[in-house]
Amino acid sequence: MQEITASLHRFPELSLFVTIFFGTLIGRVRIKGFSLGSVVGSLIAGIVIGIFAKPEFPQLLRWIFFYLFLFSVGYSVGPRFFGSLRKEAIPQIILAITMAITGLATAVTVASVLKFDEGISVGLLSGSLTQSAALGTGLNAIAALPVSDEIKAQLSGNAPLADAICYGFGDLGLILFISVFGPMMMRANLRDDAKILEAQLSGGGAAASPLLVGSRFAFRGYRVENSSIAGITIDELEERYAVGRLSVQRLKRGDELISPMPQTRIQIGDLLVIAGLRAMLANADREIGPESDDLEALAAPLKSVTVVVTKGSAVGKTLREMAADRQAARGVYLASLNRGEEEMPRDMGIKVERGDVMRLVGSPQDVERAGKWLGYIEADLTKTDLTFVAAGIACGVLLGLLTFNVNGVPLGLGTAGSILVVGLFAGWARSHYPVFGSIPEAAQRVLADVGLIVFIAIVGLGAGPHAVQAYMERGGGFFASIFFGGMVVTTIPPLVGMIMGRWIFKMNPLMVLAGVTGAQTCTPALNALREASGSNIGALGYTVPYAIGNILLTIWGPVMVAIMHSLRK
Repeated sequence: MQEITASLHRFPELSLFVTIFFGTLIGRVRIKGFSLGSVVGSLIAGIVIGIFAKPEFPQLLRWIFFYLFLFSVGYSVGPRFFGSLRKEAIPQIILAITMAITGLATAVTVASVLKFDEGISVGLLSGSLTQSAALGTGLNAIAALPVSDEIKAQLSGNAPLADAICYGFGDLGLILFISVFGPMMMRANLRDDAKILEAQLSGGGAAASPLLVGSRFAFRGYRVENSSIAGITIDELEERYAVGRLSVQRLKRGDELISPMPQTRIQIGDLLVIAGLRAMLANADREIGPESDDLEALAAPLKSVTVVVTKGSAVGKTLREMAADRQAARGVYLASLNRGEEEMPRDMGIKVERGDVMRLVGSPQDVERAGKWLGYIEADLTKTDLTFVAAGIACGVLLGLLTFNVNGVPLGLGTAGSILVVGLFAGWARSHYPVFGSIPEAAQRVLADVGLIVFIAIVGLGAGPHAVQAYMERGGGFFASIFFGGMVVTTIPPLVGMIMGRWIFKMNPLMVLAGVTGAQTCTPALNALREASGSNIGALGYTVPYAIGNILLTIWGPVMVAIMHSLRK
């Protein structure tokens, strides 16, 4: 055992990756659907390994990874954050802001009553509200406090310890509120509420027969033998079966392949290669003619593209309105619709927002046409503009140098907050001017996941020895006070959010709970809401509060430090 701990101390890079390895394993453990996740798992693993190994890392290392994380978060949330600032989203915006302020006020009150220092206070905030980024921005603020290095080290060790103590109930408590206590207090049946919303979004019809959605589309060839369609044009045939999203991809007349034009007239014996929803094609052999397996005709090229919605002509439209525009939507099928990291339901009443990512399938010319109408097509999903990333982080660092003092406390965005803000504007700029700054979604996730997990792992490794010292000096009662204080901070904001959403804004109970989940940036709770409601429709109420909450809770880190430092002076 001594040899192992000596090796981990001698080679800190080994202790770091061992921590991440065990942390991700801990994060995968599920008990009745609940898991701590990789971030909290890495923090716990880091504390435990740090107790024995005591590895040493340069301070700059953890901040480099945290800055990459902050910029990527700002970049990904930017389009949704600015896109959410619209009239119809006002209830969700107010809900998110109210919950964020309530969370901060509750954390300050609890920390003051229990006489917590700045480090424990910011860990209480970040863990209880499940926002690990607030831990990072809080640690950044602690490093700038006008106190001795010894006190800074103590405060920096207290913060991740409190975060680890509070985070478990931060997740579990919100999951229980979302899936059990919230519906009980509102006397709501989430499955019924989901069906009501789905019916509204599908226009009162069956949500399973959308016009634009392409998850059930098929590609078939039919020999024309039905005289009722002989002599009509391609455009007239497609109009007749518009509900089934029919489009003629190819026409073979005799041995000649003809590019079908809207005014091309159909003749008996023609071979039509058709794309459309499977339900519509079920009767095609009777309404058109027998199915054909002519390999030459069926070898029509298909293309799948990823499109980012930026054009004003598409933003704010429903999928139904888009499908009705046959000039733009003809021959194009929607495989998925994503808003940030969440996949949206594809009911016909769903409104498309700026920054949404749509994966389209169709012929090359059709998807290229639709892509230009919607926004821009991600040409290279493997290429990241590192120049843009580096320039953004550098601008954030420079902006973070601007501070002013209030009662001896340095106030300002700080380096961490500034990088987050620059990332917000960078993501917004990319959505409006897509000629620069490409960071594919997969690259955003890598930057965010690796950046945060490495940062948290290093923080945990450094906090390990301090955890033992804190326990020896203050005992288990001190740890218990942090845990119960965290329970209070976790519980109050959702209660306030529920009251506001349900009884002030008269929102659907499912949308209320989705908004509460988003405002508290708790993805596991959203998954619990999906299971409880049997639907993904709640994601619609999650994205706007998530964008607002992500920013405000991250900013609360240095705000919490500044408030507690002022109160303790």
